Amino acid sequence: MSLKLLGHPLSICTRRVLLVLAEKNVKFEFQTIDFLRGEHKESSYLESHPFGVIPLLEDGSFKLYESRAVGEYLATKYRDDGPQLLPPTEDVEKCALFRQWASVEYSQFSPLAEQLLMQKMFNPMRGIPCDEPLALQIIKRLEEKLDVLDTILGQQPFMVGESFSLVDIFYMPMVDMLYQAGQRQLFEDRSNLKVWWGKVSTRASWKKISA
Repeated sequence: MSLKLLGHPLSICTRRVLLVLAEKNVKFEFQTIDFLRGEHKESSYLESHPFGVIPLLEDGSFKLYESRAVGEYLATKYRDDGPQLLPPTEDVEKCALFRQWASVEYSQFSPLAEQLLMQKMFNPMRGIPCDEPLALQIIKRLEEKLDVLDTILGQQPFMVGESFSLVDIFYMPMVDMLYQAGQRQLFEDRSNLKVWWGKVSTRASWKKISA
């Protein structure tokens, strides 16, 4: 089997790629990289991924990292398999909107979500107490972004428009981790985001990678 994914099943970034593979029903080999033991910093791994993070995709001799880039590569290569996760290449406007909404996830949502997870989940796991005043500041800023997304999702069922896409996948593992960190109110208190999460989290692909 030429397609191989190196990562960890609990990693947010790895789960993005696993979701794409599940949606496309692509067969692949999975190699767990134990980042808690520092395997992502070992020389053998750094030869393929010089930044030493996960995941890493190997497709024969071709190697690719950064989960969003890997997801787009797979969605493009296997465009004819499973649901369409990308806009048609000939539709310039739809492609531009796709890029716009992908950028919103990357620049407006994920940085704040990561900061909040650090305070509410990852720091406590390391024995570092949550900085509650800082967490409240992050929540306030994140809520402003989510209010905008909630308004948009009142006009369309998915992040890019009428169809489930790669951009929805980009959000899903991070949203799930926020639920696990006790921050469900961020989504449950916003009716359109709540409906969106209800739709995407019942997809067979999500159930498969969450089993």
